[in-house]
Amino acid sequence: MQDRAIAAIGEWQLETKKNLEPVDLYIENMYPGKDYQMLILIFEIIDEADGRTCTYRGIDIEKVSAENESYTKYAYRKGSARGGDITPTTKISSPVDKKIKGINETTFKNILNFKTDRLRDVDILKLIHGEFQEKLDSISLEIEKLFTNFSKEESMATGLSFKVIMDGTEKYLRDYDLIKEMIIESGSTTSFTHAGTESRAKNKLSSVSGKETDEVFGFAAPFKYSSPDKSGFLSGFFNKKLNWRNYPIGANESLVLELGRKFIKQNLTGYFYGHNYMLVPNPIIKTSKDQLSDIIRLLQTAFAEEKEARKEKRKRAEDRVQKIIAKEKNYFNLDILFYSEDSKTGAISINLMLEEILPSRFRTLFIDTPEIVNKNILFKNAIYTKKEGYQDLKFSFQIIRDFFDKNFLDVVNKLFLGKPLSQDYVIEHIISLIRKNYNKSKTSDGYVEYTELTVKRAFMLITYLQELKIISHNKNFKYMDVEVTQKKESSFDLDGFNSFIRDNQNFLDSEIKVGIFAVGVLVRFLFDIQSHSLNNTPFENKLRGYKLNPEVLMNIYTEALDKIQKYKKNFYVYTDLREVINRYFIVNSGELAKMTNNEISFYFVAGLEIGKKFKKKTESKENQ
Repeated sequence: MQDRAIAAIGEWQLETKKNLEPVDLYIENMYPGKDYQMLILIFEIIDEADGRTCTYRGIDIEKVSAENESYTKYAYRKGSARGGDITPTTKISSPVDKKIKGINETTFKNILNFKTDRLRDVDILKLIHGEFQEKLDSISLEIEKLFTNFSKEESMATGLSFKVIMDGTEKYLRDYDLIKEMIIESGSTTSFTHAGTESRAKNKLSSVSGKETDEVFGFAAPFKYSSPDKSGFLSGFFNKKLNWRNYPIGANESLVLELGRKFIKQNLTGYFYGHNYMLVPNPIIKTSKDQLSDIIRLLQTAFAEEKEARKEKRKRAEDRVQKIIAKEKNYFNLDILFYSEDSKTGAISINLMLEEILPSRFRTLFIDTPEIVNKNILFKNAIYTKKEGYQDLKFSFQIIRDFFDKNFLDVVNKLFLGKPLSQDYVIEHIISLIRKNYNKSKTSDGYVEYTELTVKRAFMLITYLQELKIISHNKNFKYMDVEVTQKKESSFDLDGFNSFIRDNQNFLDSEIKVGIFAVGVLVRFLFDIQSHSLNNTPFENKLRGYKLNPEVLMNIYTEALDKIQKYKKNFYVYTDLREVINRYFIVNSGELAKMTNNEISFYFVAGLEIGKKFKKKTESKENQ
């Protein structure tokens, strides 16, 4: 991720918010981009003849909105994992005893030992600490009781802060100059200090501007991608004092980087199918401040809409930002960072970095190609729920997430960069999910996606990847319709079968694949016969959990024929289907050895599930 782009956002913030005080650059939003709640411990200070007294008045709950910057009054700034946060404002969860104890023994100790000439503030905070310490147990119990009534979402997004009533006015922590000084010192010193070690140098080149600057800092990186305690920071030979060699950032630049980082975390981060990500925009014309402003506001609005859609549990919420970007022209590009963050240290682990992605690529991935894929009639009314009835199956990245699971980001990387995937790799993941769901359906009473829908989603995935040229297919294959002159009625819809294969030659792109698919259709018909006759489908045990190979598939075919002949005297009803199998499966059976077992299994299961389409709805009583 380009630090120059982050710095540009920080400079834009400085220009648009000229009324900001220095402390506001370092105060952090406890839960960026979220609505959350703050438990407020209220203390009242009264001036009396013999001195001031402080009394604890209870707890109030204030809502903090993601849409404004009201959070600054709480003066939150994350500290170290060992030393606690910089001010008494902190994240809190049940059980609360440990966190309350830390505020009492560590945070207040640091405040009261801080070197300052703000003696009035020191006196007030001493009084608050004394009362807080005296009521420690009752405060902990009171907070714990509150947590019992919180929802799961509320308990995961709750903070604690202080409010002081004095001389008829209410003050929050940010209103005290002592607190401001502590936050500013923390923000500035962390740019060159880490765990007691300083790293800075005079008259060196800055990695941000590429120019020599009076002083560079070694720990001013906007995002802590890793820790200077760990191996990998080799330039200083593990000497943290020399860490400026790895990441030299000018003293003046550290401030705008901090501001840019803060804005990105609060406004340009989202959640994409199980992964946190952030966007950093780069105008094509780097010097255009108006363009940068327009781009930032566009993205800020997009993320706000996504969060609102997610809150209301609307469909397609996770693609919303991408689709908004897709509608723009190529006057900017984006760095995309998928990451995970250590909740204690704030260090970011980069899971995937994509740089300089244009809106046109978003348009290809999220609008143009899905529109092509969705046109297939196979996906019409493919989903049924009691609440909404029949609905069309539409492409989304959820399909990629489901099929590739732990390898999701690897595939996302290929999609954005247009790099090829192995056909075998794709089929392996498809059949793996089909088998997983199939086995789960046999052992679980919970919801399991029915295999027909999984197969259709697999069709959709393959078509999507083919349209993007991520995987290839045999474009030279031309399906020749099977024609059977037959006087007697048939239960098999040959015309429908022929039409389906013609319309899906990108998917069934060889004669042997058509043949395997047709064998799956035959077994589906056998299942229907057994279900009608036995109220069960014992032949299903022959399918070995969909782990097939050439030999197993040939056995399945011959045994299925034998079973059908035993169940049905008038076997002619499947003569046309047998003709398809003879022409495309039996004649080409030598090609099975060239296919992977996963391919064989998948195209068979596809026929088994899609085969329901080719059974004529009306049959004579004789054929039932």
